[in-house]
Amino acid sequence: MFDLYLRRIRTWVGTHWVWALLAGGALATALVVGLVHTRRLSTPHPQLADTRMQVVGFYENQSPGDPHPGSLASLQRNASRITTVSPLWFSVNPDGTVSDLGYDAAVVAFSHQHHIAVVPLVTNAAGSSSVLWLHSTRQAAARNIAQTVRNDHLDGVNLDFELLNPSSRDSLSRFVADLAHALHPMNKVLAVSVFPLVDIPWSVNGADDYAALAQSANYLVMMAYDHHYSGGPAGPVAPYGWVEANVDAALRVVPANHLVLAIGMYGYDWINNGQSGPAATVSDVQAKALAQRYGASIQYLAADSQNMFTYQNGGIPHIVYFMGNRSAQARLGLARQKHLAGVALWRLGDEDPAFWQGFP
Repeated sequence: MFDLYLRRIRTWVGTHWVWALLAGGALATALVVGLVHTRRLSTPHPQLADTRMQVVGFYENQSPGDPHPGSLASLQRNASRITTVSPLWFSVNPDGTVSDLGYDAAVVAFSHQHHIAVVPLVTNAAGSSSVLWLHSTRQAAARNIAQTVRNDHLDGVNLDFELLNPSSRDSLSRFVADLAHALHPMNKVLAVSVFPLVDIPWSVNGADDYAALAQSANYLVMMAYDHHYSGGPAGPVAPYGWVEANVDAALRVVPANHLVLAIGMYGYDWINNGQSGPAATVSDVQAKALAQRYGASIQYLAADSQNMFTYQNGGIPHIVYFMGNRSAQARLGLARQKHLAGVALWRLGDEDPAFWQGFP
């Protein structure tokens, strides 16, 4: 999951992921919110009391020179099915200021015109825990996030703090309570992205106190992917049994209507030599195109509900595991079966277009 977090940061800084230190240097140059914006919107936010299953689309801007497609086209095609869009637009610095990573007023306007709530991701700059350590910086961050939400006519935020030390567990819960206190009187949504509970190192998920976070947040978004990740050995990215076990574990401490299941619409391309990565990230669309290019046969692994194929490039064997439409549909079915609040897709533009046929 570290790989996915760093990929999110990389999208805006335009570098390869060379750990959070480089990302932090780039983010330090971002615009600090607190300056007067020149891009205000007058469009009212959509009604959030929607009783449908929530369909949250994580969103990335198109980066210049990046061949990986942005999310706009998928948002436009599937606007009638998406209830919330969560763009990666803001980051909180250690002093509690908020940096703008690519706010797009046109996306807000389009979303509101189609009754889609705009609940951007707010990350912790360079994976730093520093903003959580002091009451003063937590309060400053809560104020600045609330001001950003108000100024940019947003419908809330999804707090996506990753790479936190487990020692930050209580501080993160206090910060989420502070942020809820700032946002809820404004009738704004507060979501929190969390790591899975089962078969994940404590060093990764130890900061996420599901029960405490759910008391303050409107819902938790469980990032049920990267069971096998770029830097590790090849294998299913999100095997079904592991996903279901994590949903069940979460439901022991969080009400179903407070839990959103995040589905990773991507996979990894490993060199097939029995060793660990790094592996290249491929979207579901890219994976299918890659298999077609090399004449590879895609196998559906029923036990894991994942897709896999092998190919050779220049005599070097590769193996690819990815989600794919059938597997994503199975996780959508799991969310419905467990009566969860909804699903979230990482990310819009990565998915097989056939996925949307599962929606009315």
